Amino acid sequence: MKEQLTEPWGLVAAGVLGGVGGAVGAALAPAGVLAGIPVGLAVAGVVYGVRIGVGALFGRGPGRRSARHLPVPARGGDAERWLRRAESAVQTLHRQAETPSDAVLRVQVAGVDERAAEALGDLVRFAGQVTLVERTSAGIDVARLEHDRAQLTQGIDGLPAGPLRAERERALRAVTDQLGVARRLHDAREMLLARMQSAVLGLEGLVARMAELLALHAASDVGTSLTAVKVAELAAGLEGMRDGLAEAERLSRSALTGEQVQ
Repeated sequence: MKEQLTEPWGLVAAGVLGGVGGAVGAALAPAGVLAGIPVGLAVAGVVYGVRIGVGALFGRGPGRRSARHLPVPARGGDAERWLRRAESAVQTLHRQAETPSDAVLRVQVAGVDERAAEALGDLVRFAGQVTLVERTSAGIDVARLEHDRAQLTQGIDGLPAGPLRAERERALRAVTDQLGVARRLHDAREMLLARMQSAVLGLEGLVARMAELLALHAASDVGTSLTAVKVAELAAGLEGMRDGLAEAERLSRSALTGEQVQ
């Protein structure tokens, strides 16, 4: 709610539509301008109130957002821990983006803030995927399957060709397939978590670089062109981070399906 109250576009929209409403009211009412002023104020108030309410309920915000059809990470788990650090970094970056008094710089860093929020959305989805993989893996008793495979392998040795050997071999293939699923789930989890870690550390590094940029801009006469270049570098780093997340997601899908990565 605090963010929506200080968000400038709500004020701009309320002012513009309130002015239009006041002008229309003044033109149509017999009292002219005297009737238009309260109409304009009323329209502006309604627009501003609706904008704040809708923004607070459905707005972007730097906080956690749910990933559709994916479970919430378990508290204290690896995915939740990295996601919490990502949220903290994006919240800090959001506050940094609101601090510049220079209007030009504020517009420039706003784009970085938006991309960071999108990266956080990617990480929320990643955390849900990691949690889903972990829950699926928990349903596979690897130790029991390894024991079954050892027994079946030993039982097949020395058996002559025939129905009994065929059944034992079929059972062995079923056990081996389940162990293959467990291995692919493990590999996918490790890949997703490794990419989450890399992305979160990148976000935390971005916070430090943004602080450095803002301090440099405030303490010296840094040209707007140089500032724009540095902001563009930050934005490019975020885009590269999101590309890396998408690539890791593709690799994890390949690991789950057993496909060869091209």
